Amino acid sequence: MNEQTVRKTFKYKLWPTSAQAQALGTVLRRCREVYNAGLEERREAWRKCGVTVREYDQSAQLPAIKEARPEYQEVHSQVLQDVLHRVELAMQAFFRRIREGQTPGYPRFQGANRYNSFTYKQFGNGATLDNGFLVLSKIGRIAVRWSRPLEGAPKTVTVSREADGWYACFSCAGAAASGNGTGDRN
Repeated sequence: MNEQTVRKTFKYKLWPTSAQAQALGTVLRRCREVYNAGLEERREAWRKCGVTVREYDQSAQLPAIKEARPEYQEVHSQVLQDVLHRVELAMQAFFRRIREGQTPGYPRFQGANRYNSFTYKQFGNGATLDNGFLVLSKIGRIAVRWSRPLEGAPKTVTVSREADGWYACFSCAGAAASGNGTGDRN
């Protein structure tokens, strides 16, 4: 029997302090830098040596990067790992389009206005809930506007910057399958 887990995403407005908003912006900048560096490394390794660099290879470099560039210690390790996973997905989509004969379009380097989210890929490791607050590692307890209750067990948390502020999207397993699963912004 093949049993699938139902996932539903709930989106909530965050109310960070000014210091927390600055810290969220810093994490976003660092993630964009890692994304662009990861993409550049892959491009140059192929162009110069014909070598394919994979997500695992790049993730193994993260501890050395944090040692050489202490500012990256401000970012939770799982967040940086997820950034490199995004690079991997972009490359896979590029090669899939080539195989299917579509116009491939090499993955883009991300400018400040194009990279707007970061993800804690395991809820409970770097991102938790405490008495109605979202607690993010190295950022602190952030107030959340709970427009409706969470359903199911949170598995991942994605923090995103939008025109009107910061949001948290909780991907929950075992949530009821009714509705579209995107949180209201009221």
